[in-house]
Amino acid sequence: MNFSMDLKNIIFIIIFFPIAFQLASCTKDQVQAENSLEGIWEVTLIRSNYGMFSETVFNATESIEESGELGTFNFMEDVVQYSFTRNDTLFNETSSWRIDLEKVNSGFTRVNEFTLDIEDQFLFDVRFEDETSNAEKDAKNVSLTQIPQDNSGILIEIILEKR
Repeated sequence: MNFSMDLKNIIFIIIFFPIAFQLASCTKDQVQAENSLEGIWEVTLIRSNYGMFSETVFNATESIEESGELGTFNFMEDVVQYSFTRNDTLFNETSSWRIDLEKVNSGFTRVNEFTLDIEDQFLFDVRFEDETSNAEKDAKNVSLTQIPQDNSGILIEIILEKR
């Protein structure tokens, strides 16, 4: 009976600790991303790619790139204030925000994919720095990409630098 109790404990440890480690890792990375985003960011570049889209193919018909002082994002704990100009259109709002983390397979490893939801205004894929391990920690550069949900539209990439 003692042997079966030890075996149950070993099986529990083998199953429980990897799951707990994975959950703790996701939580740590997400907290680092949230903390990294908080603060004031300058919009330094906006690319607007017009064309036809599918899950695997992007056929650009036109691309517009704007650079310089295009605006700011100020991420606070619960809200973001943003004001930027894209194609002569001003986007100026205060909204709630949330960043989500998903671990996805990439070859033989799992990598972080972050998504930024700005209260039904924008849904961005987020890339911190060079996307290496822990790139979300104390990031100074962020790329936000909004991919159109239908077959045609505008793929928007916004490059931010932290003040």
